Amino acid sequence: MSNKIYAVLTGDLVKSSKLTSEQSARAMQWLRDAVKKFEALHPRSISGELDTFRHDSWQMLMTQPALSLRAAVYFRVALKLHSESKAKYDSRISIGIGEVEMIADSRISDSRGEAFTISGKNLDAMNRNHLMCEAKCEDALAFTLLGSVAVPLLDCVVTEWTSTEAQAVYGTLEGLTQEKIAKSLPPNPRTGKDVTRQAVSDSLERGYWAIVEDVLDNIERYSKLWGLL
Repeated sequence: MSNKIYAVLTGDLVKSSKLTSEQSARAMQWLRDAVKKFEALHPRSISGELDTFRHDSWQMLMTQPALSLRAAVYFRVALKLHSESKAKYDSRISIGIGEVEMIADSRISDSRGEAFTISGKNLDAMNRNHLMCEAKCEDALAFTLLGSVAVPLLDCVVTEWTSTEAQAVYGTLEGLTQEKIAKSLPPNPRTGKDVTRQAVSDSLERGYWAIVEDVLDNIERYSKLWGLL
């Protein structure tokens, strides 16, 4: 497979009109931080830096397309874990997988190629869903099936995660044990008690994390056969 196959992730904040300018700015910074952390967890998976525009939109380029869905989940929980009663944080994300003709040195969004076209077009066409994936490459049929079957189900699960469940998933995606996740979280605001390992385990179970993790692992496993990892 051509080494010019990339994944482009294009996104925008969900219901950004309900956020203040300060809240939007914080959310975009959380995304920038999450991209840097993801790159640290998966070296050489991202090309360049996160490109942001307007007050609520962003785009990035991945050199390892097989990790694009894991990245999308990671970025969404990086936002959702900050949600509270007065402000909900999430992002729509459109993944486009295909060739890239030119990568701009200044801003990723100035780059050109099929992956960029697919990603941007599908974000504009999104209605109620928050996650899409489409590919134009040698194994496009496999990714078409993936995008039309697995991704919508994955989207439904992630969309329903609470901030508590997002915190548990975020720590798990960073490779932390449940005990370390519990110690990293602030005390329960209602009871004042420290978060326990069992509470983290319960959050992961409520969020169907074992199933989501199995989906991501299998996508990456098969992607090796397709030459995308």
